[in-house]
Amino acid sequence: MKTDNHTKIYSPILKEAYDPITPQERASFELNFSISEKIYKTLNEKGLSKRDLARLTGKKESEVSRWFAFGHNFTCKTIALIQLALGVSIIEIAH
Repeated sequence: MKTDNHTKIYSPILKEAYDPITPQERASFELNFSISEKIYKTLNEKGLSKRDLARLTGKKESEVSRWFAFGHNFTCKTIALIQLALGVSIIEIAH
């Protein structure tokens, strides 16, 4: 079965859950997931843990854990904080 973005979903249960999601919600989820993934890969490359990221950002470990939870919505302020703490660009904007 194909959806509007050409994703094949074979399970009727998954299709029922997936179909009501709007293209905007899907795009938002994919963007937030990509941000989480970039942060996670950066931590691994630098040999850092989520605990280290909490220390570097001055945040509680529970808050940092939520950053990696399903559906977390990053703010620009949080992304800037993480970029400064890790010394890398998480999101690059073309100028």
